[in-house]
Amino acid sequence: MLNSLDVLVIGLSLALLIFGSFQKIARWRVGEPETRSGDAGKRFAAMFASVVGHDRILEETWPGYMHLFLFFGFFIPFVFVVFAQLHIATLSPAAAGGFSLFLDVVGGMALVGLLMAIYRRYGLEPARLDERGNEDGLLLLWLLFIFVSGFVVEGLRLAVTTPGGTWFAPIGSLISFVLSPFSTAVDAQAIRWVWRLHFYAILLLIGTMPYTKLFHVISGVLNNYYRSTSPKGVVSLLDIENSETFGVAHVHQFTWKQLMDSDACIRCGRCQDNCPAYLTEKPLTPKKMVQDIRQCLYDKSAAIAKCKAAGEDITWGLPDEEKPMFGGYLTEDEIWSCTTCRACMEVCPMYVEHVDKIVDLRRNLVLMESSFPSEVQLVFKNFENNSNPWGLGWADRGNWAKDLGITTMAENSDVEVLLWVGCSGSFDDRYKKVSKSLVKVLKAAGVTFSILGKEEKCCGDSARKLGNEYLYQTLAQENIETMNAYGVKNIVVMCPHGYNTLKKDYQQLGGNYNVMHHTEFIAQLLADGRLKLKHPLAAKAVYHDSCYLGRYNDVYAQPRAVLNEVPGLELVEMERHHKRGFCCGAGGGRMWMEETLGTKINDNRVAQALEKDPEIAVTACPFCMVMFEDGLKFHNRENDVKVKDVVELVAEALEVGDV
Repeated sequence: MLNSLDVLVIGLSLALLIFGSFQKIARWRVGEPETRSGDAGKRFAAMFASVVGHDRILEETWPGYMHLFLFFGFFIPFVFVVFAQLHIATLSPAAAGGFSLFLDVVGGMALVGLLMAIYRRYGLEPARLDERGNEDGLLLLWLLFIFVSGFVVEGLRLAVTTPGGTWFAPIGSLISFVLSPFSTAVDAQAIRWVWRLHFYAILLLIGTMPYTKLFHVISGVLNNYYRSTSPKGVVSLLDIENSETFGVAHVHQFTWKQLMDSDACIRCGRCQDNCPAYLTEKPLTPKKMVQDIRQCLYDKSAAIAKCKAAGEDITWGLPDEEKPMFGGYLTEDEIWSCTTCRACMEVCPMYVEHVDKIVDLRRNLVLMESSFPSEVQLVFKNFENNSNPWGLGWADRGNWAKDLGITTMAENSDVEVLLWVGCSGSFDDRYKKVSKSLVKVLKAAGVTFSILGKEEKCCGDSARKLGNEYLYQTLAQENIETMNAYGVKNIVVMCPHGYNTLKKDYQQLGGNYNVMHHTEFIAQLLADGRLKLKHPLAAKAVYHDSCYLGRYNDVYAQPRAVLNEVPGLELVEMERHHKRGFCCGAGGGRMWMEETLGTKINDNRVAQALEKDPEIAVTACPFCMVMFEDGLKFHNRENDVKVKDVVELVAEALEVGDV
């Protein structure tokens, strides 16, 4: 039974927990409003799969099972102990025994998980766990005391009541055997006091959660529940016409959800282990960026709240701000190092949204400060003048298709699909060959199609990811107006960046289309029997997953299915593939920027491909093709390893005379 001291300690623990939690929430609320409501059932199901099912956590075996054992080893006994207090007297001896055995096994799992955590952090010492301060050690010792003391209580009880032990409590029986020589000195009062030490340690742990890393138990659940339900990879749409400021320059300009992210982050370092910028010695580490935003929030939230309560205008930041977010907590080199590949977001067990923050920070640098790498200025100018990044004449966009018998939508809009060629497919000499290969394949399959020709403009992806939302929206709206005027419904796109933009981003501006990447469309044509590949291509090939095709759109199976249909082609996987694939380095507008910090991302990715000794490196993206060809030159392998797009291999494998 609980006494008055127990009740007091419980009350103090709950008061600490509630007070600290509301302090955290108050900090988040200094951010901008954002709607994350609706779809309650869908949100709860996703949260349950993540929190209870450990879906992402178990993607890494050691830390995954370590956390699984700790999670269930702590919460199941907690729930069952409450149940036992209410119902233990009504249980039959067999049920009570089963109850005891279950708790013993689960508690043992928790102890194993804790020992795994201690060994991993202080034995293995992985580089990504670079924070091994007093808090981490204290929490691990604290948890160790809780689990061990729980078994000691059980052992003492059995040493007195069941000296021989019981199969229903194997760990408790082992401890009772060790303690049996002292059983005559143990009475019920002593057992109760040991139990209270155990109980108070649990209550103190719960009460101090908001002040330690264990607050992720609460913030992580909330962050999972409030994760974005928008299509993966879509960033927020700026109100260009009515906004005074654009993007984020001060911590309170993040939304409340973006600030919640910083408290949900458990500093596990999975993002860092998969970030191509960090792994090639760039200044960016996603983990540190989120923690630096958190520190900025903690340093400034009280002053922000005070200014807001007083009705002061802090649109442009706090008055007399001595340590601004840029320069004080974050650097521009960090922000411009990101390739927006989503590797960080795809592995984060807390569903922290790193890329959205980077895009918002870039928006402020570009639209408010005009602060961006010098080479980007020329790219923006080329987009504005000629709707392509090279600044080539916009009227020449369809010249690649001359003499191929291809109609434009202006000439024939009654077609099966619109072929969205993109800037690379229209202007880049190497990728024009890919465009022609796709035309060959479409004709062989009997697909009717047209292109927009000179009416097509850049999709705007690079402009948007570089932070120039105004330029993106200008390009996108012109494209949408053109396609809607022709009644376009089905689009086949060659570039994954254009694919993602037309498929998802354009919906924000009224462009709703059925968009397929050319690898998806070819896979469908093969499945439907509209294409037959009979010409053998005996070669060993590796396939590189484009970030915007794979992580952004989960298109992994279709390109591989197509390649497996090519007779004679041996397809092998690189060590990093599918969801864990390594970026080529061109995303997020990095295609148009010099890479002067650290080592080059594309050289690293090509080195990973060369480990498999391929004859062909296969891509499905014009940016990836450029980066791979440059990387092969760096490694002096351009003569014996060729870079091919998926559709080029399909075109080569067509039966002679199929065109």
